[in-house]
Amino acid sequence: MTTTMEVTGKIAHILPTVEGQGKNGPWKKQQVVVEYGDKYPKMACFTLWGDLILEDEGLAGETVEVSFDLESRENNGRWFTDAKAWKFKVL
Repeated sequence: MTTTMEVTGKIAHILPTVEGQGKNGPWKKQQVVVEYGDKYPKMACFTLWGDLILEDEGLAGETVEVSFDLESRENNGRWFTDAKAWKFKVL
């Protein structure tokens, strides 16, 4: 079963773009922290890849809608979870 996960909130932090070289060629990613929720706000860090990367760092505070997938991986007995955005829309 596939479930679409979405969050609407405000951009709290835009982290610098990270670039690298993989076996399939060059890649770029960026992490963006979004604050969401009304009474008890929470923050979530989303990873944006390729074309989704924000070129304008002045977007902090803007309201966005994020569609994402959660992916977990294990490394040496520890688990790490990544929220990978596949749609990032400034409203």
